[in-house]
Amino acid sequence: MPLKTVVKVGGITSLSEARYCAGMGVDLLGFGAINGKANYLSPAQFQEIRGWIAGPKIVAEIYGIENQGQLEAILTDYKPDYLEMGIAELNVLGDLPLPFLLSIPAGSSLPPLREQPSYLLLKELTTDPYPLSCLLEVHSYEEVERASSASYVTGIAMTGSPEIRPGLKEYDALADILEQLEVE
Repeated sequence: MPLKTVVKVGGITSLSEARYCAGMGVDLLGFGAINGKANYLSPAQFQEIRGWIAGPKIVAEIYGIENQGQLEAILTDYKPDYLEMGIAELNVLGDLPLPFLLSIPAGSSLPPLREQPSYLLLKELTTDPYPLSCLLEVHSYEEVERASSASYVTGIAMTGSPEIRPGLKEYDALADILEQLEVE
């Protein structure tokens, strides 16, 4: 079933979580692509997962990227549909070859940008709306309801969690939100 809003789930580290999200109709799946950073998946691990999912767009989360050479390797190894980064990474990279999601710190204003992101990732609602499509990071359905009252929020962003052990995972937090968002 489709969902009532755009949903991105990032920090995916397992096939079971990726398949669950894809099956629930999540629009964007994010995978850590920078070695040594949180939720990193090697290209080999990522390819094992990617071969089993269909539907969602793939987001390479590149927080901590240091140079254009790393980006070229990520584009080759992960073949993402989108890139996700913060302002620091955007300043390091310059022009981007793909659409991107830009995470901005809570309470900060949008800096001047050479390129417009597809989405801004926000940590909290603001009183001063942004002039771009925004995904609000949420952790509960109550936060989803608050987000829906803000006209500038296009959808939500959540973060996955690690498996307890291979094949065993709890989806309580994701399920609570995704099941409420299903179009009936």
